[in-house]
Amino acid sequence: MAVYTNVNLFLINLLTMAVPRCVFPPLAFLTALLFYVLLGSQRCGMRSNLQVVVGRRWVEPLVVSAFYKFARNWCDIMLMSRLSGSRLRSLIGRSSSSDPMDDALAAGTGAILISLHLGNWELGGLGLADLGYPVNVMTFREPDEQFNRSRERLRNERGIRFIYVDRTDSSPFAIIEAVNVLRRNELLCLLGDRDGSSNTIELPFFGRTTRIPAGAAYLALTTGAPVIPVFVVLEKGRYATVMEKPVFFNARHGHNNEVIHEGMSSIISIFEKYIIKYPDQWYNFFPFWG
Repeated sequence: MAVYTNVNLFLINLLTMAVPRCVFPPLAFLTALLFYVLLGSQRCGMRSNLQVVVGRRWVEPLVVSAFYKFARNWCDIMLMSRLSGSRLRSLIGRSSSSDPMDDALAAGTGAILISLHLGNWELGGLGLADLGYPVNVMTFREPDEQFNRSRERLRNERGIRFIYVDRTDSSPFAIIEAVNVLRRNELLCLLGDRDGSSNTIELPFFGRTTRIPAGAAYLALTTGAPVIPVFVVLEKGRYATVMEKPVFFNARHGHNNEVIHEGMSSIISIFEKYIIKYPDQWYNFFPFWG
């Protein structure tokens, strides 16, 4: 059974139209228990990942919590797709300064916002678009094409544009479009914790050598745009939006590989910090380390 399907999206959308948000938690918990029982391979994948992150074998409460918070996220995603202005911002509690992003746009370089499959990354894009920022998202296609079309429709209605990356090659046309986005002084958003293209480097991640996507680093070298780690995590029923300090990839002739390695190592350290703080919001339902 797949986690991402158009049928799941349709049912969640119906639910969010039928009941108020205060009812989401108990319904999400019941859904989480059902999925925990039915999705054996996803349950095992989440368990193995959490064992690495927290450094112990007994992680079952965190596994159940991850299913629960994932269900809550998708309820909120479908709800927020119908909200704007103050109603959308009411879902956000704690929020950090947007100065790193605003400074990059003032400098005319555009900005690369990099995050994880952590928390509610969809809210970040919707919130920025609602505030009038030009948002472009680099993403893979999901196996369910109807799901892709539904996701596109929801984002396009809010002014968010897509750049699809091929899972099997270097996607030259997508790279060209991404460079053009930054040269237009816009925001480029991507998730940087899953290996899915040829632009990867090996780095230690939770003490294990891991192939990490380095596309953001190559784009930053090419355009001069900073890479800014951003996170949207669930805290006490609302979402905290956090923007870290930018990481710059300043080209040095003959030393660009070192620049990429140093910059990506800094980003991975930030990723580890947030995964450790919110382990049950890191949504990888497969054995991340194989």
